[in-house]
Amino acid sequence: MTFTERYTAAGTAIGVITFIAYWAVVIFRAVTDDLPLVDVAWQGPMLWSLIIGGGLYALVFFALWLRVRREAHTDMRDQEIERYAQTAGAGITGLAVLATLIMLALDAPTFWAANVLFVGSFLGSLASGGVTLAAYREGMPA
Repeated sequence: MTFTERYTAAGTAIGVITFIAYWAVVIFRAVTDDLPLVDVAWQGPMLWSLIIGGGLYALVFFALWLRVRREAHTDMRDQEIERYAQTAGAGITGLAVLATLIMLALDAPTFWAANVLFVGSFLGSLASGGVTLAAYREGMPA
């Protein structure tokens, strides 16, 4: 397993866990407080999921980097796979940004605008990670 494959797998796992944790907290708050989703205090859980997820990813990346610091980290295949995977996730993330801008222009509730951006960014990242891992295991499509 290459360095890029390792940190992509770790980042994808961390992303899925923090995404599920965020939604679990928000839904739990909505159910226990008997509130609609837009009235739940979602800002803190979202910020904490971003901080914790990003911090864990940075720690894992650094730990993996320390293991291979004197070796070549990437080669041409790694770069080609990363370029291919970035295009897969960029479209989804771009759609999320566009949808969020439209929602803000139409004065939609902040909860929905922020969560469309949050979910869309997660899905773009998940698609990129999935494409990367699939390319390492099954090869690049012709």
